[in-house]
Amino acid sequence: MFFHKYKRMDEDISIVHHKGIFKKELTLFQSVAMIVAGTIGAGVLGIPYAIAKVGSLVGLIYIIAIGFLAMALNLMIGEIAVRTNGDFQFAGLSRKYLGRFGQVIMTAVMYTATLGVLTVYIIGSGQSLSALFGGSSFAWSLGFFVVGAMAVYSGIKKIKVLDFVLGLGILLVISFISFLSFPHIRIINLNYTDLAYLLFPYGVLLFAFNGSTAVLETHSIMKNREKDFKKVIIIAGFILIVAYALFALTTLGVTGVDTTEIATIGLGQKIGGAIFILGNVFAVLAMFIGFLMRGLALQSSLTWDYHWPKASAVLITVGIPLFFFLLGLRKFILVLDLIGGIFISIEIFMTILLFWKSRQNGDKKNTKYSLHHAWLLVAMLLMALAVGAVYSVGKLF
Repeated sequence: MFFHKYKRMDEDISIVHHKGIFKKELTLFQSVAMIVAGTIGAGVLGIPYAIAKVGSLVGLIYIIAIGFLAMALNLMIGEIAVRTNGDFQFAGLSRKYLGRFGQVIMTAVMYTATLGVLTVYIIGSGQSLSALFGGSSFAWSLGFFVVGAMAVYSGIKKIKVLDFVLGLGILLVISFISFLSFPHIRIINLNYTDLAYLLFPYGVLLFAFNGSTAVLETHSIMKNREKDFKKVIIIAGFILIVAYALFALTTLGVTGVDTTEIATIGLGQKIGGAIFILGNVFAVLAMFIGFLMRGLALQSSLTWDYHWPKASAVLITVGIPLFFFLLGLRKFILVLDLIGGIFISIEIFMTILLFWKSRQNGDKKNTKYSLHHAWLLVAMLLMALAVGAVYSVGKLF
């Protein structure tokens, strides 16, 4: 379905070139902020629940380990971008280095993951709005969907800039919430471990740390600044690890085993006041902007890359997530886990292939950016993917 009129897209690789959000040259701080904002989102709301399943110590190790693996992956993506002339997103990179079949696989994975993310936003928004105003979460989800679908159809401009601003806003809000929640922490809530759920956080954390497209976006406006580009990826990675660990441990310290799938709901119920309102309002805003940004990206891809009529593209973009929701897919964490554990895992494997192919066939053979001991990074990523694959397949049976 997503490969309607595929041949026309394949004939001209330039149409999958990527264009940056900002025209001007960014400072180091702005570039870091761009990656952080492009990564942090609704996924952070599910981290505390995932960590609550295994306990604070194991959870902290998980956040650090997955955070460093995500940083390593982003550094590899950075090298792919540096070795390639022009600006591409993953569809274009896959076509260049893996051929038509590689592009089909990558596009199918990313489209399916996007539809899953849109479903997550429908689920999560209903739960947050219900917590704020009362009433049925199902009804609130449908209301959110109607507003979101109309926004996608209207095509609000500069949505990526809104996402950039809101992404930084979420970082500030979770820091503020963690600060206000600190006095309410009870050590007993942090003092347990449950290895029965040892692999549970895997998919959720992969989802939360996934910022691969933001790395390519940032590279498009950091030309000829290879050393700075590598620094930007590393600094952004550390910021995300610290922010996620702070939010997860603070929330777990307050709510313990009662941590809710959307962390701000349970946290607000425990503490009340400003945290209840601020947390849930920002959760809804994050999901709305995320729904709009990803919905517009998918709709634009269908209309631009595959020449679908706008009405059909919008119908597919918003209709399939609604169908999943109405069919009964209404577990926030379950969908996060599926997207992270299956589709993002496949995306990571494809990225590793792109990395080695770019080293062999890239436009630039010699570059200051080149990663040392790349085989070690690849080995660690493949090991993590193997463990995740066993876990994901095991859940299906």
